[in-house]
Amino acid sequence: MKYDIVWDDSFNTGVEIIDTAHQGLMNCIRRMVNITNDKDADEEKKRWVCEEGIKYFKNYAIKHFAEEEAYMRSIDYADYARHKFLHTEMREITIPELERQLNSANYSEQTVENFLGACMGWLTGHIMIEDRKITHGDLEAIEPQQDREELQQLIHAISQTIQDIFALEVQVDDENYEGENFGKALYYKLTYKNDQGEMLHAIFAVEKPLVSNTVGKMLFITFPIINKTVISAMQQISQQIMRSLRTYFAQADSSFSLCEDEMLSAKEFRREFETGTSQYSLLFQTDLGYFAFCIRRP
Repeated sequence: MKYDIVWDDSFNTGVEIIDTAHQGLMNCIRRMVNITNDKDADEEKKRWVCEEGIKYFKNYAIKHFAEEEAYMRSIDYADYARHKFLHTEMREITIPELERQLNSANYSEQTVENFLGACMGWLTGHIMIEDRKITHGDLEAIEPQQDREELQQLIHAISQTIQDIFALEVQVDDENYEGENFGKALYYKLTYKNDQGEMLHAIFAVEKPLVSNTVGKMLFITFPIINKTVISAMQQISQQIMRSLRTYFAQADSSFSLCEDEMLSAKEFRREFETGTSQYSLLFQTDLGYFAFCIRRP
């Protein structure tokens, strides 16, 4: 199946050079998704298209980061240093590690799908959460409060983030979620650690219809099955969401850094709630499924 793309203006930042680059990067991913999903394509052709496409994507991304950073400097963007750090991390850590995996596995179908999903998820989250702040402002730049007020600010921030990324209305369903089953879902755990060895877990559960119908929305693709591309995309989106929300946790300060990113089975997910304590544990409902977000101490 081949997928066509029609750009949605809701993804625009309003800066032509940035928006054009975003369209180019997503078009590159779409072409590679098309060839990997073409059951009639010759395997040698698939390998060549993927190799050349990945080279193009990498070079285009590096050029785009430089142009976007130049624009931010030209307007004295207040969050420039942090935004540049995210670019550097993607360029110098994430992409090289994905390339290492591709070469080590001789461009296996699984590693190609992982590469595409990781890039698609990172771009979707980065554009909708970070890039749109450049021209739209940080609507949630609020000093964290304590207790009930802090919880309500967090709920509002997560709701807004889900709406931005998935283009869906959302409402909180449970403010004290304890891991109850709500249907077939993908489960992720991000583990953070500080210099004192303290651990913090961010746990996500996303119902599969919500994933399959929205993870590729920037490419205008609805994935009929949950494959490695979709799983990798959601892992990256989860990391982007956590980055955007960390200022709402008094305990999750800058000394905590991500040290592990893993998928959980349904049984492992529910087992997380048997020990430790929850700082926050929230369940949200959308028209396409549920989304759980939990911050826990082991």
